[in-house]
Amino acid sequence: MKWKLSIILILCLTFFKSQENISEVLMIKDITYKTKDTARQKLDVYLPQKSEKKFPVVIFVHGGGWIGGKKSFPEKYYMNDFILKLVQNGYAVASINYTLLNENTHFPAPVEDCKEAVRWIRANSDQYNFDEKNIGLWGASAGAQIGMLAAYSKENEFSDNSNLSNYSAKVNYVIDYFGPSDLNKLFRTETAGFKIFIFKLIFPKIYKMRNNMIFGFTELDIKEQKQDAIDLLKVYSPITYITDSSVPTLIIHGNKDRIVPFSQSEILKKRLDENNVKNELIPIDKGDHGLNEESGHELMLEKTLEFMKQNTH
Repeated sequence: MKWKLSIILILCLTFFKSQENISEVLMIKDITYKTKDTARQKLDVYLPQKSEKKFPVVIFVHGGGWIGGKKSFPEKYYMNDFILKLVQNGYAVASINYTLLNENTHFPAPVEDCKEAVRWIRANSDQYNFDEKNIGLWGASAGAQIGMLAAYSKENEFSDNSNLSNYSAKVNYVIDYFGPSDLNKLFRTETAGFKIFIFKLIFPKIYKMRNNMIFGFTELDIKEQKQDAIDLLKVYSPITYITDSSVPTLIIHGNKDRIVPFSQSEILKKRLDENNVKNELIPIDKGDHGLNEESGHELMLEKTLEFMKQNTH
């Protein structure tokens, strides 16, 4: 199975390249938060100046189509300004790496890592002055899907055994930047066979890429094991886990996104509303995937910080 999925790589073109330091922030790089077999997952911590008050924490989960991306930020990327502003407002930020998918690695490994990062924050709260009672998750694109799964699922779901299992993986809120919420809708797995056949004839390469992406999640061939694949994609769709006790959710999404359609956020908001979960959807006018246009950044930062403060106790 060839795993160089071009369509997935598109998701990380606007995200996460080389590492540059963020000025005016105390940064501690490459801290190991999880060791499994020979693999080590690491995170970077951005801290405010020392104070007697503990720092509320937000954990950032990068994008990259589930097979790429990393925890570091490029020099001129707008997230640098966001991180700086959050730290100036007294928040600690932990940006994590997680298990990337390949021919032999599939879901739910990235979600297991994300939950382990939350536990690590709690386990190390005294050392870094973290407020273990105020932890949020913040993800972009693929990272948002991972973060939402970690935030909405029960404590014992997507959790592998570890030496941190005595610590909770629950969070206060989740922030979703243009992430997928319903994978079956995203991959059109339940579209009528005739329409899929026509799609295959007109766009054979994209059809193949779509099938490869489904395999990446499920390790199943959608052509031969359709219902099993649909069932597993439902398991890995954040909306599956939303209940009336789900955490508050902020959704920010460009309404011209051609990679993860804006409709994915509308589906998410509808499910949250149906369960009376506190949420807000902020559409970015003419925003594409990655939201790299400067015109939307002020609103994004304002709404993100406002939401975090509202849900910090």
